[in-house]
Amino acid sequence: MSNLRERPKRQRGFTLLEMIFAITIISVGVLGVYNGMSFAISNTQKAREHFMSAYLAQEGIEIVKNMRDANWIVGSEWDEGLVCANGCEADYNTASSTFSSFPYTGRYLKIDSSGFYNYDSGADTIYQRKITTVEPVSPTSTLNIIVEVYFKGVTTTVREDLRDWYQ
Repeated sequence: MSNLRERPKRQRGFTLLEMIFAITIISVGVLGVYNGMSFAISNTQKAREHFMSAYLAQEGIEIVKNMRDANWIVGSEWDEGLVCANGCEADYNTASSTFSSFPYTGRYLKIDSSGFYNYDSGADTIYQRKITTVEPVSPTSTLNIIVEVYFKGVTTTVREDLRDWYQ
């Protein structure tokens, strides 16, 4: 006598529904990784721009210090040509000059083939640098330096007091 209830043979492989579910899970995972990578790349570029603006602002301070040191070397007053209350531009190509020749005009810095930032040659960048130096109200041997670097609606500001320490 044959058994009326035969057991169905066990199926091997996946059903269509299981395949669709697995592909959906894998797709969501891959898209998540892709979005995370694009977010990281975007934020890395923004961080690079902010770091570069901070470095350019600090370079502005160093340019003024170098101009002060050049005054000492030639025997001039330490702050000769350094007062620029309305903002000036300077780079290492012009650092031996005084600020009065280079009032701030909003020019963009350029980067040359050696990687140096200047106003004369190279590819245009997104950065503008304004260096303001003022003497305090009371007569002291101090000069207040404010360097502002502008890019994409962001301003990075660095301040420092420069002193006549070589007396």
